[in-house]
Amino acid sequence: MLRAALVLALTATFVGCALSPQVIDVKPVADVDATNIGRNQPVQVLAVDSREQEAFGTRGGVYKDTALVRPANDVKSAIEDAVKKGLQTQGFNAFNPGDDATRLEVRLEQLDYVPEEGSVINQVTLTLTLLAEASRGDVIHTGTYKSSVEHDLPLTPSASRNQQMVNDILSGAINRLLKDPEMLSFLAGNDTP
Repeated sequence: MLRAALVLALTATFVGCALSPQVIDVKPVADVDATNIGRNQPVQVLAVDSREQEAFGTRGGVYKDTALVRPANDVKSAIEDAVKKGLQTQGFNAFNPGDDATRLEVRLEQLDYVPEEGSVINQVTLTLTLLAEASRGDVIHTGTYKSSVEHDLPLTPSASRNQQMVNDILSGAINRLLKDPEMLSFLAGNDTP
């Protein structure tokens, strides 16, 4: 009888688990080969975080409205840094571009973290949209880089696991931008890539 009561009490504890908020470091990484495709062309990089809210989403669970996954640092600065480093590796001048540089605005329009419904979270879907707009004079070249990744997990994800998932999807979009042949051609000075 006591054992049955203990099992019921433990079951109730696990079913009603509240998930605490998490704060994660956003540190996307540009993974590109060292080349000279940029031929020292100057590129002024400006990142914009145009999402409507700071949090990426909720962890779900009983108190999902407060169990938010939020960035610990400035998202736009992290994106800007990764893009600059990637361009520099490819032979562009992204750190001292000057006034006549091609302007590259990289806008994070969406980065949603959506857990499955219920109190036990073993599946999370991340959806991302990154928009890049390069301009030189009146000539503009744009690229849109979208991803959606569904993660099946044995346990409700920890802060370090959520940090890895967010950085992986963001790094993937930045790398697609940095490997987009038409965008690279435009940034290297070709008005009609």
